[in-house]
Amino acid sequence: MASQNQNGSQSNIPNLRVLEFMRTVTPFDTLADQTLEMLVSRMEIAYFPIGQRIANKGASPFRHLHVIQQGTAGMYLTDDHEEKILVDVRGEGDYFGGTSLLQDKPAMFDIIAQQDLITLMLPAAELQQLVTKHPVFKRYFGSSLARTIKAVCDSATYQQPQLIGERRGINLDVYMTGKRVADLMSRNVVTCEPGVSVQTAARRMAQRRVSSIVVSGNSLHPLGIVTDNDLRTKVLAAGLSPEVAVTGIMSRPVQTITSDSYSFDALLKMSRHGVRLLVVMKADRMVGIISEHDLQMETGSSPVQVIGEIERTASLNTLIGMRPKIDSVLQMLLRQGGPVKQLVALVTELNDRLALRILKLVEHEMKSEGHGGPPGPYGWLAFGSEGRKEQTLHTDQDNALFYSTVSDRDEAECKTWFLKFSERVVDSLDRSGIPRCPGGVMASNPQWCQPEERWQATFLEWITEPDPHTLLMASIFFDFRALYAGTEFPYILHDQLLKVIRKNRLFLRFMAKVSLNNRPPLSLLKRFIVEKSGEHKNKIDLKMRGLTPVVDAARVLSLDLGIKAQNTLDRLSEINRKGVIEDNFHADLREAYGFIVYLQISRHLDALAKGEKPDNFLDPASLNNLQRKMLKESFAVVRRLQETIEFRFQTKVIEF
Repeated sequence: MASQNQNGSQSNIPNLRVLEFMRTVTPFDTLADQTLEMLVSRMEIAYFPIGQRIANKGASPFRHLHVIQQGTAGMYLTDDHEEKILVDVRGEGDYFGGTSLLQDKPAMFDIIAQQDLITLMLPAAELQQLVTKHPVFKRYFGSSLARTIKAVCDSATYQQPQLIGERRGINLDVYMTGKRVADLMSRNVVTCEPGVSVQTAARRMAQRRVSSIVVSGNSLHPLGIVTDNDLRTKVLAAGLSPEVAVTGIMSRPVQTITSDSYSFDALLKMSRHGVRLLVVMKADRMVGIISEHDLQMETGSSPVQVIGEIERTASLNTLIGMRPKIDSVLQMLLRQGGPVKQLVALVTELNDRLALRILKLVEHEMKSEGHGGPPGPYGWLAFGSEGRKEQTLHTDQDNALFYSTVSDRDEAECKTWFLKFSERVVDSLDRSGIPRCPGGVMASNPQWCQPEERWQATFLEWITEPDPHTLLMASIFFDFRALYAGTEFPYILHDQLLKVIRKNRLFLRFMAKVSLNNRPPLSLLKRFIVEKSGEHKNKIDLKMRGLTPVVDAARVLSLDLGIKAQNTLDRLSEINRKGVIEDNFHADLREAYGFIVYLQISRHLDALAKGEKPDNFLDPASLNNLQRKMLKESFAVVRRLQETIEFRFQTKVIEF
């Protein structure tokens, strides 16, 4: 392969070397060898010395896709003060020029070689054919908003100047991806065979100076794991012979994670399973170990440690007093950044563990005071953002309690006990930093503390006799999740409701109509529509005008399609898989939703830093030009989703 470089000299690189390189580049690594060889034969090589400008924002569309083989390229935008902002750095295996080429649009960024740069140039016609013939290429290169936001997101990996909150003193990136497990893991994996003695394994651990050893067979797939703690508690303390096989004391199954997962995925998995290390896998082979300590060094905090303290706390007052520590961990995690779903999942996990511990401690407290234990099986339900596992720092209670059917004679006694119990739980949650619901949707309200059959009747009544009030209730309660369930009732109820709703088209159309009540704050000319007066004058409500429309639309489409998922992003994925929204639009929806959530989180952190109560209102004037553009594009995507709802359910011809 030979071509003329950008300085006029000839470059010669063997085809084989380029071919081997392209086999490592996503999504080219999905192509058959023959196809890839043909593409490589048609590629050209370009060389750009450090500092050379490769493209100007607004210039003519690219004629080639540039695949970076060596060096780095910086992507720049100009802010309101005519200062250049580095929003992305592309390195080996990355691209530039694809979006401009495929959409025949001017370059989105100024592109400058940050190091001596070698790129492999794929002609436009070849890339267009790949996008047409291969779905993976269409997904990868097809989404305009997703690719735009990703360009800014990825800049966080390189610790570039922050774009959000900088003016307010909050060190939060515009949209952060966080570090990968591969960046933080230890590659010093010590293994042994199943038949090895504990003594041999311990000696091997000491020689390699590690605190764990992975038990594996002929393959590099983990069968179990032995830690220093296992040696102390299962061997020494138990008086076992050091000649016992490691299979007798190893922990299994081994919790694993892939090397390309985010660090927040690892944190979440450790938190959920109560473990302090994970075996890292790549293509079904062990490649490393990541520990709680590794993550703590990165984040400065450990949710795993906090969860352990929550689980061990025996006093309700002590548990309530832990809120500052929990908030500190949450704020640190949110400032560190990471994919929005994982971040919010960690917030939810910590709040869930706190609530579950409160339930158990209140039970114990009532027993010790002579009120006895629960008169029957019961469950604690979470609704709204809590039910969808979408909690942020600014959240209040939405909960309810159900209990098993009892005889008429015992009904009043049961109701009295569970109401007293619920009042104490709600009060404890309030004192621990999760405030009461202003609308009274809490288990302490007799209306939301009911036996199973009454809950069932209530839900069915909402479906069969809809009106504005019951539709509002449905929009809250249909996102329910069992935080604790002493029976199978919530799962049976959920399946039953899906079946009934799918048969009631009128109810679905009414729900669709309600889902359009909150419109994105964007005019037809793509100007922000702000509050005209009051406390929040000149601001926009990110939650009600940005997130709620997506949440409501995803809910009604899920009910229509029989989708069981509760989380909004999970619902969107299922809706996409069922073909209701195409791949490109799905990618844009996820990015739009995630970007708005990050702006919301930025507002919350800003308020907490100032000692103020967080809210969801944002002044668009506080954003720079890039941020405003991205927010407008995000609102435009939300508006398109609502247009999908209008068309599918013909809401314009429905009247209550």
